[in-house]
Amino acid sequence: MKKILIFVLLLGGQFAFCQAQETQAQPVEDHLTDQYNPADDKFEPYPGGMMKFRKDLADKINITRIKDINLRKGTLFSKAKIIVKANGRIENILVTGDDPDFNKEVERAIKSLKTKLKPAERNGVPVRSYYSVPFTLTMNN
Repeated sequence: MKKILIFVLLLGGQFAFCQAQETQAQPVEDHLTDQYNPADDKFEPYPGGMMKFRKDLADKINITRIKDINLRKGTLFSKAKIIVKANGRIENILVTGDDPDFNKEVERAIKSLKTKLKPAERNGVPVRSYYSVPFTLTMNN
């Protein structure tokens, strides 16, 4: 009797777990409202444009803070990734590049900017955004 009961339970379990699950597909119209449209965006991060932003940062970089700068030759590269909150304040700065001292100096220069950045806008509403700025320092000794 126990064997028959175990057999019936196993057979019943297989029927219960082998049934196909039905899923309902969502209408395509629901997905269209969530799509990103670059034409809706407006992004002017710095008064005077990005070239003015880069020039102001270059003026703030103090190359004497980079160790052994007088003994070096060649080019140093850094790339700063900046996250700007919806209120225009810089939230996060990540600087990567060849030289740690140059990276720290670029980060210090960005933090020392007094001018607030203009946040990106989507559908007329300020949104959190990010952008990256490359830096190159060429040394001719």
